[in-house]
Amino acid sequence: MDPQCFNGKAEMEPETTAAAGFIASLLRTRGFLTELQLQKFSKSLQEALADHYKQHWFPDRPQKGSGYRCIRINHEMDPLIGKSASRIGLSSQQLFHLLPKELTLWIDPFEVSYRIGEDGSTCVLYETEVPAASASSSNASAYNPMLMCKQQLLMGRRSPPKNYLMTVSS
Repeated sequence: MDPQCFNGKAEMEPETTAAAGFIASLLRTRGFLTELQLQKFSKSLQEALADHYKQHWFPDRPQKGSGYRCIRINHEMDPLIGKSASRIGLSSQQLFHLLPKELTLWIDPFEVSYRIGEDGSTCVLYETEVPAASASSSNASAYNPMLMCKQQLLMGRRSPPKNYLMTVSS
């Protein structure tokens, strides 16, 4: 076992909570599930993520294991989402109707981000500063389901959109 790996569920709770809350919010938009079902789904997914990532969580090297911690829906349902959905009576086929056809969710120490579609923009759901080795607390910006990707892009766009055309004349 890698000594740099932190396997306590509390170590990754903000990130797994943000990820599970985001997927639950996508399910909520369709109005098909009750609030109780959504809460049960979210809790189940959060626990499944924490359990699945317990030997693949490296706060000292957040990018290590990033591919393993990637949630992906693309012609196949991610098994962790499918398992949590089955606990509230949803089949994979129902999930495909309720969730985006293509979704990528990266759950890394200190950051959770997602992309809808292959060519979509990457949006940050949760981000906190990487604490210094001696720091005991961090400043986190909690997941806010009301702050959508478009709003984030408008607030902090660093590059022009894909459909932006720049011409040079001489």
